[in-house]
Amino acid sequence: MRRACPRPCPFVQRYRHDLIRLRDHLAEGHRCADAWIALTHLAPEPWQRLDCLERASAIDPDDQNLHIAYLEHYIVLHPEDTQAAEELREARARRALERYKPRIFRHQDASQPIGVILRALRAVSDADLEVALEDQERLRRMGRPMLLGDLLVLRGKTAPEALARALTLQSRLRAASGANPRTLSEHLIAQGHVTPEQLERALLEQIHLRASGNHEPLGEILLRHGAVDATILRHAFQRYMHDAMTAFV
Repeated sequence: MRRACPRPCPFVQRYRHDLIRLRDHLAEGHRCADAWIALTHLAPEPWQRLDCLERASAIDPDDQNLHIAYLEHYIVLHPEDTQAAEELREARARRALERYKPRIFRHQDASQPIGVILRALRAVSDADLEVALEDQERLRRMGRPMLLGDLLVLRGKTAPEALARALTLQSRLRAASGANPRTLSEHLIAQGHVTPEQLERALLEQIHLRASGNHEPLGEILLRHGAVDATILRHAFQRYMHDAMTAFV
């Protein structure tokens, strides 16, 4: 059995618009996902394009974009298949989460994005998460950026308690890994100035305040709760700002 062609396939890059050469390439026994993908753009009928994508996916089952393309074409021909529609929503949500990267810090996150943690806690569905990520991007383009967690709470897709728990877990995971703190809460956890329970209570109150249109810094909430004193908070904030500024790309 012939091995699969490398991706990208040099032959297909050269002859991607040549139907005869692509067919000959496959007829010679090459297991080439790129050739089948190229044929997708040349096939005149929807069922032919679907067949090409199915064959390409069989060769490279780990290609998430290829799998999504196959499902999109399949649903066009089989709109009544609700299971396939749900699979497509889940695949799109996974892709959206994997694309999420912090933009301003040079070190990669040691913990997962908040959407991944909420999913792991079963606090949000894949379909609701996909919609929220799309809404977040739309709002960003409109000049109205919004945190994903706040958006999910606002839409009623996750509970404030679940978001506070997820944010606390994210801070603990980053602190345990030694990653550069991105937020004051991560710095306070990393330095042992607050306990996870104190942080979760403060975050929950902050989430409720934001949902009602009020904004109070987390440090002030912790100070009001008696979790930290003013001296510790001031020193922690100065250290956090120093660490954050040195982490800029």
